[in-house]
Amino acid sequence: MIRALALAAALVAGAAVAQDGRELPGLDLGDPDLFEIEPMLPVPDDLGPGPAGTARGTTTESDLAPAAVTAPGGTIRVLDKITGEVRDLTLDNGASTQVGNLSVRLGECRFPSGNPSGDAYVLLTIHYNNAPEPIFRGWMIASAPALNALDHQRYDVWALRCTTS
Repeated sequence: MIRALALAAALVAGAAVAQDGRELPGLDLGDPDLFEIEPMLPVPDDLGPGPAGTARGTTTESDLAPAAVTAPGGTIRVLDKITGEVRDLTLDNGASTQVGNLSVRLGECRFPSGNPSGDAYVLLTIHYNNAPEPIFRGWMIASAPALNALDHQRYDVWALRCTTS
């Protein structure tokens, strides 16, 4: 707490010192040079072969992310914020289950090849009170649950891991 207050005081003092009282010049939106974009540099057509015979400038799968393997199922966690109940659900790919007012369908679970315990990418479709439109449809990542989270006033749902057997 004391560290936070000291940091806040240092930031406020630094901002006060940085101000010298002069006003910034006005911005003329009619100036044609204001929105001029710098010309792009020319790109050579032939850069020659890249690693492993691929052409330079192309992106390989290993450049983006490691290859993913589809698991037979996955485990997700559901928190009911009102009752405080926490449930871990292990589902097979394509399976659905009912938890309170939620209907949860696990479409697919993937993990990095060669590292089944490394991370989990889970495709979920979640319906509330059997509504025709889902309240969530997309991929959840176990290592970053806030990246693509279920936004609901009563329930929190996040991916835990893929099942490998």
